[in-house]
Amino acid sequence: MVIAFCGLSILATLIFGLGMDQKIKIGVFPAQGVESSMTKQWIERLNEGDAIEFFLQDEQAARSDVRGGRADAALQVSQADYRLIASIENPNVQIVDRHIRAVFLEELQLRAAESYTADAAGFRDEAKRYLEQPPITIEVLAMDGSELLHHNMGLQLLFTFTLFLAAFTVGFKVNAITMEKASGIWSRMVLSPIRKSEMYLGHLLYSMLIGFVQILVVLLLFRYIIGFNMGNHFGMLIVVVALYTLTIVAFCMLLAGIVRTPEQFNMVFPSLIPLMPLISGGYMPPGTITNPFLLGISEIFPLKHALNALTEIAIYDKGWLDIFPPLAKLCIIAVVCMGIGINLMERRRG
Repeated sequence: MVIAFCGLSILATLIFGLGMDQKIKIGVFPAQGVESSMTKQWIERLNEGDAIEFFLQDEQAARSDVRGGRADAALQVSQADYRLIASIENPNVQIVDRHIRAVFLEELQLRAAESYTADAAGFRDEAKRYLEQPPITIEVLAMDGSELLHHNMGLQLLFTFTLFLAAFTVGFKVNAITMEKASGIWSRMVLSPIRKSEMYLGHLLYSMLIGFVQILVVLLLFRYIIGFNMGNHFGMLIVVVALYTLTIVAFCMLLAGIVRTPEQFNMVFPSLIPLMPLISGGYMPPGTITNPFLLGISEIFPLKHALNALTEIAIYDKGWLDIFPPLAKLCIIAVVCMGIGINLMERRRG
């Protein structure tokens, strides 16, 4: 099971994570009666940006890609206008439309200004030099005045999938306690010289070790073999992973204490755990979820706090003081869940 979940973590990251930071590709084709030279000129102007790549494409192929979901949109250009073809509204289409609108507006303004000058070519060169060295520039910085860093969505998805699938491994291992209690093995072990605290400790340490090793193997593979940049504080990542694994063990212990049988655990647990990355925003860029109710619910899930700490370390190069709040929340969740979970199991199963 551990090998299978490690493989799923790697496969999911490779499928969904590696393409997150690639450019948006938009096929461009001319309207009826428009020459290909004019289309190429528009493509050159549109490709002056960094986030979107425009390329010349046959109209039938472009429309087919949009209908089949292989492309977010396609662009039809004319002499002084454009038409954006999209089959569904998504953030990428809005980004593309804003970029195209800005480029067309600037170009048409230059053309209108050229019509009032005797030297059109000289005017365009002068306007280009003026725009390259404007009198006023805007610099975007972070709140603390440092350079604004690009959020690595691929790395966030790596952490999300790895932590999420490790929670499954831990949960099924913790469920062994309820299985032993239901089968009577636990009662017979209690009559032996082994104390209950030792029995709980053995199960919980084993579950934590399995989950920790699973996460560590995946992170080492992506760092040293696949080549993911995880920052300069890999040791801090390991500490966060260890604390997260302990918290997930406690969370699963609480769930095992609430349900009455191993079968109920196997039914409730796989239905609850997939909500963690969804509500915690693991699949989306930061700030996407703004609903206060969902944000409040996400505070009880360990994955949110562990993911925040890991991304702060790996992407933004934060230190211990910066990640103290999410680590403190993980510790609080671990203590509360472990105490209530063991208490419920002892009351219901003796």
